[in-house]
Amino acid sequence: MLEHRIITIETGRDAGKVYRVTEMPASKLEKWAARALLALFAGDVPADVVQMARGSNAAALVGNVMAGLGSLRWEDVEPLYDELLTCVARVPDPGRPEVVVPLVPANVDAHVQDVTTLWRLRAEALELCFGFFGIGGGLSSRLRDALHPQASGTTKGSRPA
Repeated sequence: MLEHRIITIETGRDAGKVYRVTEMPASKLEKWAARALLALFAGDVPADVVQMARGSNAAALVGNVMAGLGSLRWEDVEPLYDELLTCVARVPDPGRPEVVVPLVPANVDAHVQDVTTLWRLRAEALELCFGFFGIGGGLSSRLRDALHPQASGTTKGSRPA
């Protein structure tokens, strides 16, 4: 079963709204990650990056990924960015978390008002999907530190028991 998280927005224009973030299935995530690496390295993924990915050397892999961000083209990134929305659904009634409205580029503005909410939801999707890289110093904690506005108190998240 795919892991998911319930995210409640606490402040801003989306205060009180609830979202469910679900990890991508393994085959979809593998393809997403491959397309992301190809976009990041303009189709030529260095051998050392491939080796780091195989060995789960998260710190070195994140360093190489961060170094390659400056070369990204929006045309290559936008489909990947939009695809992260497929991991997110609005929960209109928190009392019925099984009833959701999946977010897609065509309806996202009807369900999200603050850009910080979008950033948070996409960061949650990335962290949930790539959390296997390790705990404490791995990709998940680096993403959380870089993208998670928790320190500002704007949002909170919970994991199902």
